[in-house]
Amino acid sequence: MNTEARTNGITGSITVTVNEAAGQAAIERAKTLLAGIPGGVDKAAKAAMSRTVDRLRRDSNQAIREKYDITDEGIRAEKNVRVRYSFQNGVQATVTFSGRKIPLYRFGGAYPKVPTQDIAAGKKPVMVKGAWTMQYQGVPASGHQFKDTRPFPFADAFVARMKSGHIGIFMRTGGVTSEKSDEISEVMGNSVAQMVGKQEVAQKLTEESYRTFGTELDKAVYRILTGWR
Repeated sequence: MNTEARTNGITGSITVTVNEAAGQAAIERAKTLLAGIPGGVDKAAKAAMSRTVDRLRRDSNQAIREKYDITDEGIRAEKNVRVRYSFQNGVQATVTFSGRKIPLYRFGGAYPKVPTQDIAAGKKPVMVKGAWTMQYQGVPASGHQFKDTRPFPFADAFVARMKSGHIGIFMRTGGVTSEKSDEISEVMGNSVAQMVGKQEVAQKLTEESYRTFGTELDKAVYRILTGWR
């Protein structure tokens, strides 16, 4: 299985390709056992590849969650998966994960869990990009992505609810909007594509796909030999 990652701004994609080399030993067994059945090997390989892709899509969440502190719900909210099959030179499937970066607030460890920006308390002087500015008081926010790290405190970040109802961790940029209010930007984590592309995650999915393809190919051969449909 090969992986190729591409990122552009807040979107990204990673392409995972599974081919027959993932189960070469099983392919050789299939050729021997299905030698007398026209098209038998191709039929078995296609069935095995389809099941391998299904397993890969299911396992991607689990592999991500072993490394990242995020729930299945948080992953699926920004997950887009496309599958393309090729049968011209053997059997090959390309699975592409893509999507926008996920707000850091959706990862575990985000604190506080509710908006705490206290406008009623008034403003206080805060150093922003080398200059003092008056900002509303609030509880400093913290967050992280990886399970093996502690949440990182952002001294100038806060949790707030936007007019749309969206809650996130935000930081002031030091700029001013057209409405003369403080300009802010949301603190983002990785996209699903970036998380799948992480070496430990990609390696785990690669190894599992190799095993799955070989196992499923053996099963497909057995179904053909016994006349199952």
